[in-house]
Amino acid sequence: MKKTLALALLLIAVPAFAHPGHDTHPLQDGLLHPLTGLDHLLMLLGTGVLAALTGRTLTLPLLTLGAMFGGAVFGHLLGGVPGMETLIIGSLLVAAGALLLPRRQHLLALAMPLFALFHGWAHGVEASPGAFWVFSAGFVAVSAMLLLAGFIGGGLLRRHARLQQAFGGGLLAGAALVLAG
Repeated sequence: MKKTLALALLLIAVPAFAHPGHDTHPLQDGLLHPLTGLDHLLMLLGTGVLAALTGRTLTLPLLTLGAMFGGAVFGHLLGGVPGMETLIIGSLLVAAGALLLPRRQHLLALAMPLFALFHGWAHGVEASPGAFWVFSAGFVAVSAMLLLAGFIGGGLLRRHARLQQAFGGGLLAGAALVLAG
């Protein structure tokens, strides 16, 4: 049942979740977006938790952050790509699946930087050209803090399998909310 729901959510096409028009207060918008964009917030916290549960190093969060910023630059320079929105939702489903299927955590965690590329790409596409760099500085800084918060939280979840599954269920529910919104 969980696998069927996850697959169904992944296959539904939805609009991009980045919000255009970041030219009035680009730094403020960049700082706030990871906290107010549910898809972004859940992906970052989930990736941090997975990093703590799988490798116990900051390599995965750093790769994720770099991929997200690289994606923003690509989006800014190249425009949108087909399927970007589906991949953004996919990141939440993969993070949730990794927590709900502990035997697959290592493999699924490796996919998070790829998904982060598309989170960033969406922001690069929709950011105003004149405000891109300032907006990006804000969203990268707060994204780094959320990855670290997830990593610290994941360290606390290491010995609590039921809490790990509850967090995974929360990510899955969050993906459903993002789709509904």
